Amino acid sequence: MVGWREPTDIAEYLEGYASEGYEVHDFRLARCKCGSISFLLDADDDEGVARRTCTACGSEHLICDSGEFWDEAQPERWACTECGSEAANIGVGFSIYPGRGGVRWFYVGERCACGVLGCFAGWKVGTGDSMDLLEKV
Repeated sequence: MVGWREPTDIAEYLEGYASEGYEVHDFRLARCKCGSISFLLDADDDEGVARRTCTACGSEHLICDSGEFWDEAQPERWACTECGSEAANIGVGFSIYPGRGGVRWFYVGERCACGVLGCFAGWKVGTGDSMDLLEKV
C-alpha cells in the first residue's frame, strides 16, 4: 500500500491539473481529528461543495465553504476509476489572488491506495476575505 504513504503527491498532481491563471499556490492535506488520512468523498461541482467522511471514525467534515451551499447540492460519491475503492487521501490546492490575498479557486484532489490521482471537484471562491478557507480542509 505504497499509495497511503505518499498522500502529498496530490499537491503535485493538482499543480499540473490547475488551469492557467488559477495556479495552485498552497496545498493542505485533509486529516481527521482522530489522526486518519483516509476518507470517503462526496461532492457536487455545480454547487461547489464537498464533504469528507473519515473511514476510521465516521466523522463528517464539509470542506472549506461547503456548509454555505450543501443544502442545495446533489453530491455524488467518488470512486476510483482503476480499482473501484471509495477510500482515498484528500487534499485541497488553493489558487490565491496575487498581491492582495484571498482564495480565488480551489481544487479538491484525491489519491487512492492503488496510486490513482485525480481532481473530483473544484470551484471559484473569488472573495478577498477567504484565507480562512485554508484551515477548513
